[in-house]
Amino acid sequence: MATAQDALPMLLGQKGKGTEIGKLANSENFFDQMRLFYSCSAGDPVNTKNLLESTDVNYKDYNGRTALHSVCGCTSAGAKETTRLLLKKKADVNVVDNAGMTPMDIAVKVQNFSIQRILEENGVELQSSLEQKGKENTWLLKASEFVLKKELANTLKSVVHLAEWHGTTVVVKSVKMEQRSMLKHVTKSASFDANSAYYDSSLDGVEDHEEQESDDEDSDIKRACAEELLSEIELVSSFRHPDLVLFLGACLDPGVPVMFVTEYMPKGDVEKYMFNQREAKQVAWYTPPFSRMVSWCCAVARALAFLHKFPVLHRDLKPMNLLLTQTLDVKVSDFGTGRLIQKVDGNVMEMRSALTMGTVGTFSYTAPETMRSPNYDEKVDIYAFALIMYYLASGRQPFMHIHPQDLVELYASGEEPRPDVKDCHRSMRGLIESCWAIKAAERPSAEEILKVLHDMDGQGSCEACSTM
Repeated sequence: MATAQDALPMLLGQKGKGTEIGKLANSENFFDQMRLFYSCSAGDPVNTKNLLESTDVNYKDYNGRTALHSVCGCTSAGAKETTRLLLKKKADVNVVDNAGMTPMDIAVKVQNFSIQRILEENGVELQSSLEQKGKENTWLLKASEFVLKKELANTLKSVVHLAEWHGTTVVVKSVKMEQRSMLKHVTKSASFDANSAYYDSSLDGVEDHEEQESDDEDSDIKRACAEELLSEIELVSSFRHPDLVLFLGACLDPGVPVMFVTEYMPKGDVEKYMFNQREAKQVAWYTPPFSRMVSWCCAVARALAFLHKFPVLHRDLKPMNLLLTQTLDVKVSDFGTGRLIQKVDGNVMEMRSALTMGTVGTFSYTAPETMRSPNYDEKVDIYAFALIMYYLASGRQPFMHIHPQDLVELYASGEEPRPDVKDCHRSMRGLIESCWAIKAAERPSAEEILKVLHDMDGQGSCEACSTM
């Protein structure tokens, strides 16, 4: 195998001693530095450890790359240990080469998920990495491209606005604590002031010292919310599916709060739709027509079948995260708690996220096993889907007579309460019970659910399933 010394005469003969390569060759410890690059690109922790005693871990080659760049492109078994050795020696995780690539960019490009996790644990700037990914995949947007309209939703973590983008109506999500800052960087529609209770146009261009002081006090919370939004962008920018709300791009401009952009779903969410129908019809419980219910369930099942093959856990499936198109078709949204996972020796390992697996989501739709162990799999989404089907088939919120905290305590104590399946349409009962089975392993897969739904659909409302 050729060594650094073997390769050097050929390089000098081709490029000349006066070139950048020639200059590097005259630098101290040049051959050791080249050996370090070779050992890192091969994922060789033994040689890497020895060479780090006599080399500069942040030394750059003629392309501006460091040893960390080299190992991030390696998928061999020793790559993880080699990466940890470099980081222990204070390798710069955010270093940029001459092409504008960081080590994380390379790890993302080759789908080196285990290395990505290590980098995230060691201070990688996710926003910088995503910016490079957005440029490569043409989804990076500018704040100046949007005309903000009315506010659609305001939660504990985020705020969602309607916006116009090159003549198209879209949805823009940003961190709630950065809303005022975000509003100062975008154009507002003529009707914006009247629609927003949180915006004061007199503050445009004015430095708000009190707000800055408050931001300093809450910096940890704001940082955590921003990281969650960036994590969601990183995840959804990696896949596309007709039954998922379409990701259009993100604004990651320096000095501007992160803006996450998706298609607009004009009919709102399923829960609000069901409530409005109940009010309009003046009934105690509203359930959609059977054909529509099956069609909606098929859409969710198709989305889960796709995600679980990726494999991604949604972890917050509920009617509020099922959005409706103009023609009342359902699409799955909100991947703020979604995680890309990998199974190693039967155990689930979370990938590409600085956050940990744990209890997340809405308690009334959260699987009991998430309350008891951090090691759970895609069957938590199947459990949540069972409760969504219960809601659609009965018109009742699951566990509506149990306080959420009491429900958590029941799960934590080992109990397994379930809603009364007799509330549901008779045809749906068997499927719902199988999907909320006490043993997660006994719950069907999304593909198996699709087959059952297609068999029970006698009106052809689930045509998309028959083509799978």
